[in-house]
Amino acid sequence: LAKLERRPTAKQLILSLLSQPNMATLSLRQLVAWGELLGQKPAAIRVTAGRLVKEDLLETARRGVYQIGPAGLVIKAKASEWMTTLDQIRDWRGGWLCVHTAHIGKANRHNLRNRTRAFRLFGFKELVDGVWIRPDNLVLTPAQMYAKLCQLGLEPDAVLLRSDVIAHGRGQSPLGIWDGDALNAGYDEGVELLRRSQQELKGQDLRSVTRETFLIGEHVIRQINADPLLPNDCIDASKRENLVQAMKQYSTFCHSQWAEFLAQSE
Repeated sequence: LAKLERRPTAKQLILSLLSQPNMATLSLRQLVAWGELLGQKPAAIRVTAGRLVKEDLLETARRGVYQIGPAGLVIKAKASEWMTTLDQIRDWRGGWLCVHTAHIGKANRHNLRNRTRAFRLFGFKELVDGVWIRPDNLVLTPAQMYAKLCQLGLEPDAVLLRSDVIAHGRGQSPLGIWDGDALNAGYDEGVELLRRSQQELKGQDLRSVTRETFLIGEHVIRQINADPLLPNDCIDASKRENLVQAMKQYSTFCHSQWAEFLAQSE
């Protein structure tokens, strides 16, 4: 619950809203209304929107109306990836993708932060210092994976390799560096959170429904987008599928409420 109560920053809120498939453009008035709903002052929303335009993360569709800008398209694409996340997985044949970064070093903290985020978003874990791995069970080719990692902040000097075998002296499968039980429990908790929320919000006022569905929806979408998409050897794939399907149902419920809130905010 602490995670759900943490309000998004003005930047997170604006980019998240404009990354929604049915909110491609929003007026400043609508952004301010959403900001007030989630604890952001109107001045903070206005200043942040202006700064995001300068950074090309936003652009003006017309006077007083914003949409995602060129620099924000990768973020928008990643934000909506949860809807097709199950299509990214294929059967695992035992191969691995390995990325070597030890030669790059960790001196540049900004680069290190971006690199680590890219690895996290694509389910890589550090096996030993400077060697990041994941099962090769995604539909992406190694070249496509390398390009996407670089888009999200991996330095081009990194080396990506595909391997059929990872041999090391730890006496267990490299799959052991992921906690499959925790992932399975997380899937169940997410489904229950969505079910309970939708049940408890029936009959509540529009502002309360809009606020809670945004916070809970964002929480679960982050969970799905951060999922390492491991093969069946490590997790219960049916539980993961249940979570994605539950979020799709919740999204349908959310957006009917949000459309009404947006109409009132004009």
